[in-house]
Amino acid sequence: MLLCRRSHIVDLLHAAYVEACEQQNPGLVDRTIEAVSGEIGDALSYRYPQPWPYVPELVRYIAAVISAYRVVEAITSLVDTEASSDNEWLPLQKQWKYCTDLLEDIASGKQKLPLEEANPDREEASVAVIAPVRFFDLRGL
Repeated sequence: MLLCRRSHIVDLLHAAYVEACEQQNPGLVDRTIEAVSGEIGDALSYRYPQPWPYVPELVRYIAAVISAYRVVEAITSLVDTEASSDNEWLPLQKQWKYCTDLLEDIASGKQKLPLEEANPDREEASVAVIAPVRFFDLRGL
């Protein structure tokens, strides 16, 4: 199941950047989307069994940002550095950091998705008090 489409990548990057990446490495965008979708699906599969009835918008956004970051990272090293303040990749770096942290939170159960969980963190709240039969009884004194 693909979690985002090429159009989501173009929304995050300028279309000319996507074309430049494709000229350097044909098919890069589609391969990256497939790889990232698989990785995110694997990361969330313990808590949210697949196939999902739909892709939540939050997961779609996470997949698109991580895919866009990796597409740009494949052809330039500028995406890895924050050395200059005029680095045009800083917004994408910040989104990538936010999305990877958010993905970790979802996988660990700190954040929830609007999907049915297979392995929730805790059971439904219930109280059962069980005590052994008394060994000594003070009623006869």
